[in-house]
Amino acid sequence: MATKSSEKIQDLAKKVLANAAKAKIVLTPEAYALWYEYYLGDNEKLVADIDGELSSGKAFTIEVNASLYKKHFGTSEKNKAVAKVHDETQIIIQNIFADLITANKNTAQFGGRLGGYAEKLKTVNKMEDIHQIMKAMMQDTNSMAHSSKNLEEKLKEATKQTELLKKKLQKTEKEASVDSLTGLHNRKAFDTKIQQLFDEYKKSKTYFSAIFVDIDFFKKFNDNYGHKVGDIVLQSVGSILHKGVKGSDFPARYGGEEFVILLPATALEQAKMVAEQLRILISVKKPKNPETGEAYDKITASLGVSQVKPEDTIMSVVERADKALYLAKDSGRNNVKTEQDLS
Repeated sequence: MATKSSEKIQDLAKKVLANAAKAKIVLTPEAYALWYEYYLGDNEKLVADIDGELSSGKAFTIEVNASLYKKHFGTSEKNKAVAKVHDETQIIIQNIFADLITANKNTAQFGGRLGGYAEKLKTVNKMEDIHQIMKAMMQDTNSMAHSSKNLEEKLKEATKQTELLKKKLQKTEKEASVDSLTGLHNRKAFDTKIQQLFDEYKKSKTYFSAIFVDIDFFKKFNDNYGHKVGDIVLQSVGSILHKGVKGSDFPARYGGEEFVILLPATALEQAKMVAEQLRILISVKKPKNPETGEAYDKITASLGVSQVKPEDTIMSVVERADKALYLAKDSGRNNVKTEQDLS
């Protein structure tokens, strides 16, 4: 028997191929990946876009498929790596479907032959003829059993391969969302996360706060010690932010020497306390040369905090935290300001 996972793969493959035939879609690797994701149903934005195209009554041309694929999977090197995994998965699915077609055809032929044998048995009288018919039936039955066994083994192997590809895809997607220098989430991951939090807030009023962090006089480290030391400083602050938050808090490198932490279900006053704790942790840390152990100048940082409000957009939440950050810098640096401190 095929496993639940392989049954799902088969079902998705059938839907893709049936839809392609019905809509006269040319199944390029991109088109196959697009429609496979659509029937999988995990990518809500992709589903909404395709549903919109379907309701418009327009034909799904190669150009339409290419446009949707580019929008949802992109063309960057990292996204190409993700797309490659998708393509590999589609090859496995197509092979499975080809095996299923062959097996179903064999099953139909087997059923037809059994029916023919049954009709013959009604008319024969000689034991020798009956013996020959039963012998032929046994041979066909053994052949069909062997074919079914081969298909089962192929499905097991295909399921194993898709699990390996799934892990590979998860690893690739994780790498695509991580800042290579600090190990924190990158800007792209931040944009995705704040969109999720904002959508949840609009849906269920689950508020969140944002803390922006900027290293004070960062240019001084680069000018005095060189960019390698600047990288050490960024890694040091990144490590503090990673260890200084917990649970569902989401630290990310926003760009350059600026970082951001998203705090789900956290009010402004609580977020301010978290920001103050992080400020202290940063200020008592002196980065060291990993080779010589030499300690560099002390690091300080300025922080700005905001909380989402009913009239907000994502941009306005970010802008208030950024303005509070620059107020902290204008107030002498190495301190925390919130949106309540803005005039």
